[in-house]
Amino acid sequence: MSAEVSALLIHHKAKPFGEIKAALGKIAILTKRAQTVAEAKHALSELNPPLLAITESELPDGNWSDVVSLSETAASRVNVIVVGHKIDAKLYASAIEVGAFDYIAPPFEAKDLTHVVRCAADNALARRATAKNSRRTGDQLLPIAVKSLGNA
Repeated sequence: MSAEVSALLIHHKAKPFGEIKAALGKIAILTKRAQTVAEAKHALSELNPPLLAITESELPDGNWSDVVSLSETAASRVNVIVVGHKIDAKLYASAIEVGAFDYIAPPFEAKDLTHVVRCAADNALARRATAKNSRRTGDQLLPIAVKSLGNA
C-alpha cells in the first residue's frame, strides 16, 4: 500500500479498534479518528476524503448506515467497512445490502484483516481512477454524442 492511502476509524469504544489501527499501520495506511457520525461527516466531506471508513456498528449519534450514506456523498469513492462486536449474519447482510464494502467482527486474524482492508482500498482506488477517467473521456466524447444525436 502507498503512504497516500488513508482510513477514517469511526468509533467511541477502544476495542477492537486498537487492533485494527495497529494492523493498518503495518501496511502503511494512515489513520484519522472520528468518534461520532458528525465528526465523520466533516472528514468525509473534505475535497480528498480517505479511501476507507472503518466504523463501529453503533455510534453515540447514529450508526453504520449513517456512515454509508455519508460515504455516498463524498467527493470521491470511500469504501465502508462495518465492525461489529460479534459475528452477526443479519447485520452483515444489512450492511452489504445498504452499500458497505464489508462487515467484520473479532476475533481478527491479522492476515484476514489485512486482506479485507487491501481489497477495500484497491477497490476504492480503482473506482476513483475509473470515475476520473470517465470524467475525462466523457468530456471528450460529449460533443461527439451530441453531434450524433443531432443527426438522428
